Amino acid sequence: MGVIKSDVDFKNYRFTQLKNGLRVMLISSLKPGEEPELISDDSAVESEGEGDEESEDGEFEKSDVNCGSCTHEESPKLRKAAAALCVNVGSFSDPLEAQGLAHFLEHMVFMGSEKYPRENDFDDYVCQRDGFTNAFTDGEFTIFYFDIQRRHFGPALDKFANFFVSPLLSEDCVNRELEAVHSEYELAKANDHWRLEHFVSSLAKDGTPYRKFGFGNRISLKDNPTSIGTNVYEMLRQFQLRYYTSQLMTLAIESKDTLDYLENLVIDIFSHIPNRFAEKPNFKQFSDPFPASAFNKLYKVCPIKEMVTLNFIWSLPSMLPFYKAAPLKFLGAVVGYEGKGSLLAFLREQNLAVELCAGTVTTDNTRHNQMTSLFSISVELSELGRELPFTVASHVFSYLQMLRAAADFSLENPDASTSPSGGRTLSSLVPEYQKLCAAKFRFQEPLDPCDTVQVVAMSMQTFPSDEVYVADSLLLEPDLKLYVDIIRRLTPETAIVTLTLPEFTSQAAADTTSSTYLTEPWFDIRYAVEDIPPDQMQIWKNPPLVPEFHLPEVNRFIPTNFDLLPREEDDEVPVDLNLEPGRENARAFGQLWHQQRTKFNVPIAHVTVRLCSNIPKSAKQKAILHLWACALDQRLQTLVYSASEAGLLFSVSAVSNGLEIQVSGFNEKLFLLYQEIFDLLCAPLTNSDAGLLNDRKFSTYKDRLRQKTCNKILNPYKFNCHIRKYLTDATEHLVVDYMKALEALSLDDFVQFVPQMLSQIYLKAFVYGNLSKTEALSFFDYALSSLKPPKAAVLTSLPIPEFPVCVNRLRVMNFNKVDVNTCLSLVTPLQGTPSDDLKLEVMNELFVSCLKEPAFAYLRTSETLGYSVGLYSWLLLSTTRQCGATLTVCSQANKFDSSLVAGRMYAFWYRIIPQIIFRLKPEAFQTAVDSMIASNRLEDATMEVEMRRNRAEILSSVPIFDRRQRAISILQNLTLKDFQDFYRSTYFNNDRQPVLMLQVRSSKFFSNQYIL
Repeated sequence: MGVIKSDVDFKNYRFTQLKNGLRVMLISSLKPGEEPELISDDSAVESEGEGDEESEDGEFEKSDVNCGSCTHEESPKLRKAAAALCVNVGSFSDPLEAQGLAHFLEHMVFMGSEKYPRENDFDDYVCQRDGFTNAFTDGEFTIFYFDIQRRHFGPALDKFANFFVSPLLSEDCVNRELEAVHSEYELAKANDHWRLEHFVSSLAKDGTPYRKFGFGNRISLKDNPTSIGTNVYEMLRQFQLRYYTSQLMTLAIESKDTLDYLENLVIDIFSHIPNRFAEKPNFKQFSDPFPASAFNKLYKVCPIKEMVTLNFIWSLPSMLPFYKAAPLKFLGAVVGYEGKGSLLAFLREQNLAVELCAGTVTTDNTRHNQMTSLFSISVELSELGRELPFTVASHVFSYLQMLRAAADFSLENPDASTSPSGGRTLSSLVPEYQKLCAAKFRFQEPLDPCDTVQVVAMSMQTFPSDEVYVADSLLLEPDLKLYVDIIRRLTPETAIVTLTLPEFTSQAAADTTSSTYLTEPWFDIRYAVEDIPPDQMQIWKNPPLVPEFHLPEVNRFIPTNFDLLPREEDDEVPVDLNLEPGRENARAFGQLWHQQRTKFNVPIAHVTVRLCSNIPKSAKQKAILHLWACALDQRLQTLVYSASEAGLLFSVSAVSNGLEIQVSGFNEKLFLLYQEIFDLLCAPLTNSDAGLLNDRKFSTYKDRLRQKTCNKILNPYKFNCHIRKYLTDATEHLVVDYMKALEALSLDDFVQFVPQMLSQIYLKAFVYGNLSKTEALSFFDYALSSLKPPKAAVLTSLPIPEFPVCVNRLRVMNFNKVDVNTCLSLVTPLQGTPSDDLKLEVMNELFVSCLKEPAFAYLRTSETLGYSVGLYSWLLLSTTRQCGATLTVCSQANKFDSSLVAGRMYAFWYRIIPQIIFRLKPEAFQTAVDSMIASNRLEDATMEVEMRRNRAEILSSVPIFDRRQRAISILQNLTLKDFQDFYRSTYFNNDRQPVLMLQVRSSKFFSNQYIL
């Protein structure tokens, strides 16, 4: 039986099992009628020896198709090839004396093989050919994956396979990769999401795999094992020999080749992975991992950021055997519903909460595994809610009580569609939800190759090969009894209840003797434990009824018409309909770009309307704009949340010069959703409960914006990005100015600002997908007739920032006083841009492409400065059109002082890069050029990819829809001398090129003696 896939998935699949037990899914991305692009030697696999690096590359990269000489018209569209290998072992299998070993091994595997021993050989090969590599470790699985241009897939796949045939696991790499693991741990340690996840696992029973410390750090992987005489390197090798065996592995590969070719390729390469006949790790005996002592308590957890959440977590029996009923998905949708009658709608109305999410992410193996499936309800509290957490909890349990009553009634009356109270029944929701899931799946576009192989390789570990896409996605076999059983388990006495408030952090800091606040050892989480009073628990068991609660109403947004417009009427590029005769009045108020597109065979459309204005300039006006967007979004969640359940998406967001409204999904009901948004946007602003805002809501939204802004600057990387944007974007305000303006805002300020902004607007609209020209006009005209602006805004260009031609150094301290993480960026705005000549932009991208891997190899692998290291190109397309490059290193101050990190970054920029560029061989240069040409020839994997690219052009001041074709033309005529001359006259020219060194330093390790 073939893979069950969507109607629009053109890929062909074949499952096979090699003689060594390796299970493989072959995926051909050839479309009907297509033939593989001819490649002469590049798919060959070296059979013996490691070979000389240059001759090896020369052998693999000869091709009958010379990308550098093809014109755009005669070049077929390319698609990347990708592979993912999943090993059925993860952190749950870590030995107690070396926790984090599975994660550590994941890092070590990519450090070379016996056949290809050079360190970073694989990363270097893939990166230079427009590819990407990564890996991650979960509780039960470890997955490795990469993508690359198809013409290089053969040799890359051989290098990849040899990590599992005979990994080098060189002892010389141990200490350096341990530092990378520790750096990754330090980043996670400052992340509240990972902290809370780990805290919950720390409550599990002693001895259960669920309690293990999966990240690993210096202490767990070096200090502790050494103290008891354990050789970690030897444990690493034994762990690899025990679990990295072919019959515990699943492999998925995708390429634009025939299935027969791919099967032969896999047999030739992966048959050499040894089968050691190891037993599959089994954790079923550890079901019910939490002790009874973990319940009936309130855990007060100290956050790093401004996190204000109340969480309820239930440990259910593993739901993996019941995947065909998708219970977690279905019940998560019911409890997490945000429309009328929902738990969140009521909490918002009572001003107790701003957000709620429920269920579990079924792809998160840590929360959904052989031992248990965690079901959670997470409530983001308002300012009032943080003072009344037990009241919020009472409402949560009141909603669950209503749900239990509905479940019991449906179990006794499964055919009833109406409950005794007149509302819907739980059983009537099941077929509707089943229908919605089926419609979404039917028109689910194929994923990008790299995402596809990850999903398939992981799914094959758990589900039958033909159900890798539908498992946990469709209600294949709805099971009302199962749903009712789960609902009955969601009781207060079986819930783990955590409350996370910023004030707990200051309380814990004052508790120097740890008499109240304890410390979790691995993540240094401070927390207090309180027994829930018996009288409070009794209230939760029998909460007051809330008459407003009821199950979701019939969804009015369910699509029934999936017809496509004629394919022959497709537009290759967007067209501004307001330039046509008869549209003069509309033209004065904006642009209406339309691109009818059905080549992807999905009845879906995307509509973006940006309301541009010159008014939002000051920090105060920007704060009002963000608050307005927040208020609109919150109200819409209640009014039209059912649209999102029916495959429609919507958002209202603040942008630099106004508001942006986006709607997308099945086109049949899209205009109905769009009308609802503009009707709310234009509704009168009143200071009453019926208005968009009142005093209570205004205060709540202000507090939420304050929290989000604080959280942004408490992350060193995000804070660094904020400073970078402030220096390069004239519309950005410093966060301290924004915060002051936000605190001073009043409701009157808001009421005065909104009509002022709407009185002068200019619309930029883009209607894309399965919508005709007539329908596109209706979207623009409805917006204009609703807003009725007296006059159009005249948009002005933004000034281009100028910096002194030198190294401009800016140092700021991390606002988080206990965080050891630092972030340094070397920002180089390319002089001479913006320019009407795309050549500078193309050269800039090629420059970064050539240096990405050397930057990683020097700063991460060799100098071990930190886990997160990268060199990136950037283009400010929507503002000034300036471009440049940024080198970023996230490190830890308890390991390296920022002055040392900056010194290594300077060394790479000023000493190593010139050697690379001026010693670049013609063959290496041509490889980089060919890879960039191939990247510009990539076909759009989904309609959203094309839509986003064209939308970015429309929102810029100068749309260039054939940007990729022009880039190809430039690259085809580029010489190595041109490239070196570009570097010599720009980044290498210290008399012309300014540089910004931005440092976000750790306050914990600050020294007044530090000198820049």
